Amino acid sequence: MTTNSNLRVAVIGGGPGGYAAAFLAADLGMKVTLIDPEANPGGVCLYRGCIPSKALLHVAKLLEEAEQAKAWGIEFAAPKIDLAKLRGWKEGVVKKLTGGLGQLSKQRSVTFIQGKAAFVNSTTLKVTKSAAGGEETLTFDRIVIATGSRRRSCPA
Repeated sequence: MTTNSNLRVAVIGGGPGGYAAAFLAADLGMKVTLIDPEANPGGVCLYRGCIPSKALLHVAKLLEEAEQAKAWGIEFAAPKIDLAKLRGWKEGVVKKLTGGLGQLSKQRSVTFIQGKAAFVNSTTLKVTKSAAGGEETLTFDRIVIATGSRRRSCPA
């Protein structure tokens, strides 16, 4: 495997496309900086989309199966749903997965900056840091723009 330890790569966007690109570049020996507004990589999919939805769909399926079990002669009492506890469980799932990606970033020596990037020129970014505040200037040799998707509401 050829290493490119002098090649500096910036990745804007910490979703599935961005963190995968950052991890591969790091695995190939490049110096990688990953920039995303969230506390850890994960993107919309992990924080607000696919994963939270699938966690809640799992609970809905469980309730549906409990209802269907009546046909087999098994009945359960009507469920009582503690919404605060359910939300907490869902958030725990999200935190575990995004935290795991944060650890994988560290293990691969990917520098993660929580913030938003803007181009200064073709080899320089200005990063406005979310949590820490302030700005940082970052130069790069190559860049990956993986800003992903945005949710869209259905028209009324």
